[in-house]
Amino acid sequence: MTLMARAAGARLVVAGTTLACLTMLVGGCGTAAGPSTASDTSAPAASPANTADPLAPTSTAAPGSDAQTPLPARTLTAPPAYGVLNPGYPCPMSSVRVTLGLSQGTKSVTYQVIEFTNIGPKQCSLGGSPGASLAGGTPLAQIGLAAMPATVAGRSRIALNPGQVANALLQISNAGNFAKAACDPVHASYLVIAVPNTLGFFKLPYSTTACAKPVELLSMGGLARGSGG
Repeated sequence: MTLMARAAGARLVVAGTTLACLTMLVGGCGTAAGPSTASDTSAPAASPANTADPLAPTSTAAPGSDAQTPLPARTLTAPPAYGVLNPGYPCPMSSVRVTLGLSQGTKSVTYQVIEFTNIGPKQCSLGGSPGASLAGGTPLAQIGLAAMPATVAGRSRIALNPGQVANALLQISNAGNFAKAACDPVHASYLVIAVPNTLGFFKLPYSTTACAKPVELLSMGGLARGSGG
């Protein structure tokens, strides 16, 4: 199945569930992964997506005073990932390698395959809908909204022998599709991918234009077997 055909089916599902998932983004869309730890740095539990320009200076000043009190330093957090019941041996972070797979698209949207490889010594299983967000700035922080997840019906559990691969299709809309005032375009330098049923996430170098304002640029599908090519 081609990425374009697969994405077309995914859009029908997402279109039918946009209103529900907008509510779920506030109240929680399923059961999200717990406190998250990056593969190369520790981070607190996932926080709500930024609704303001994450690259803008953040400070507060008392009324009538020129003194500024800096807010706590931002840290990169994991986007919400949505797992499924996993009665087998869930793949630990040490047994998962996350990489970018095949990519194709049009002027308005890119379809990017995200690959999950079992690099551990024994069979383990993954399942659900990975989390995804764009990040950039100094310090590195999430930009805009995290990806809309696959519906519950689109989430499945996959057992992977050592060396086997699962994939999920990430749809990235072009920031140019939206009015500049509604988007507030900024440069993103990373894709942040959270692995379902784990406490971690991966940073993948990825250069694109993101929207600092709460515009839905990203939509993530459920995990499927194979590399997605």
